[in-house]
Amino acid sequence: MMPLPPDWQKLAGEHESRRDWDAARTLYEAAQQSDPARHDLNLLIQELRCAINVCHWDRYGHLQAAIADSVRHHGGIVSGETTLASPALTGYDHASSQGRRTDMIWRSQADARAEVLTLRMARPPTRDTRKPLRIGFLGGDFHGQATTYLIVGVIEAHDRAKLQYVGYNFGPAGGAGPLGARVRSAFDVFHDIATLSNREIAKRIAADEIDVLLFLRGPADPRAAVLAMRPAPLQLAYLYYPGDFGFPLVDGLIADSIVIPPALQHHYSEPILYLPRCYQPNDAKRPLPQPLLRAEAGLPDHAVVLANFAQSYKITPEAFDVWCALLGDHPHCVLWLLDTHPAVVRNLRREASRRGVDPSRLFFAPLADTPLHLSRLACADVVLDTWPYGGHTGTSDALWAGVPVVARSGETFASRVAVSLLHSVGLAELAADDDAQYSRIVGTLITDTARRAALHDHLTRGRKTFALFDPVGYARDFDALLTNIVRNGVRATTV
Repeated sequence: MMPLPPDWQKLAGEHESRRDWDAARTLYEAAQQSDPARHDLNLLIQELRCAINVCHWDRYGHLQAAIADSVRHHGGIVSGETTLASPALTGYDHASSQGRRTDMIWRSQADARAEVLTLRMARPPTRDTRKPLRIGFLGGDFHGQATTYLIVGVIEAHDRAKLQYVGYNFGPAGGAGPLGARVRSAFDVFHDIATLSNREIAKRIAADEIDVLLFLRGPADPRAAVLAMRPAPLQLAYLYYPGDFGFPLVDGLIADSIVIPPALQHHYSEPILYLPRCYQPNDAKRPLPQPLLRAEAGLPDHAVVLANFAQSYKITPEAFDVWCALLGDHPHCVLWLLDTHPAVVRNLRREASRRGVDPSRLFFAPLADTPLHLSRLACADVVLDTWPYGGHTGTSDALWAGVPVVARSGETFASRVAVSLLHSVGLAELAADDDAQYSRIVGTLITDTARRAALHDHLTRGRKTFALFDPVGYARDFDALLTNIVRNGVRATTV
């Protein structure tokens, strides 16, 4: 065991800020081992986060089990996207943990909430129905980030005669790039509010008489405290975070009947507001994939290319077991992954070797801008989804590029998005319920060249007709949902 320096916490933070995940992970591990009797949930989560960012799995099982035990038996609180990738946490675990976190936020903002509610109640007792509904979008990613990439076409297509869309940006005000400029111009009104405190933001929203406030971040974000002040009469969780928020921060969670089927509603503390289509919006103006030779992408010409371009923390040892077993059964296949960090490449090649797979059969692609990303995706034969945190924007990108995706569903929102996307393009048969079915589906596609070609043709021909890539139709359904809940309350919507 390495000696623990006195300033180890500062050093670990500095390592993380430089994305030196291995160095930070080593310090967190040493801190825990220096006192074996200590079960510090924060240290466990910090070590796990650093480890999964570089696919370092030596203590993976121990860390997952310890975190699950803390949540179930010691009142532990976990939140954030990396914990959604935990196979040890059930839907109930996520809901109970998030409920505890939300309760803490709610209680901490009591004074501010009273102030903001007083301001809000100064409105006229009944709203003027001749005026458009005012819909607020509170987020920090109105630039080239996945949320904006998905939603910009819907904001452009909303019914401006009946709804006024107001953007509240607590992210960077400048340097937004072409997508940021496009989304800003799509809103009826747009405010940069990064310099305001949470209380000032809440007062601004209340003064603007917003009817429905949509939060485009997760419950772990510091700006979630704005929701605890109740600046709008209706507050909804939407798009960014695929999980439970915990009452009473939001009044509802926007979803569809596949990502949250009625049988799984008990894992969520808020009412589920169902769209009649896949909950994920998409932009029909995204670039089309351009011809790209496999050699240009660094791939062998004649292999069957199985791809996954997820962030490394979504790749679990269990999923990698299945992928390597497929490589073992089909020697003419290669696995194509995203190079997010040099340690990811090193560790995954080591893990492949441990599973009896020649590491040279793993290929890695660097991060790329959207046009190149979509063009090189089209070089893949099949995209393999991760679980329990599956592909979301990455899955719709692959389907747009004409590449079939094989997904494995679970009980959490995060594990069911790719399944919903597949249903939305008429490919429900590519969704599996367990590892064995997942392997069978992938194995069939590997050996059936004609079937792969047919799926590619189905996807490329359907780009202009699939509901998944129809922002105008989505905007119509979305506006109807928002209008309905203002008139009838959040519990009025059904599947």
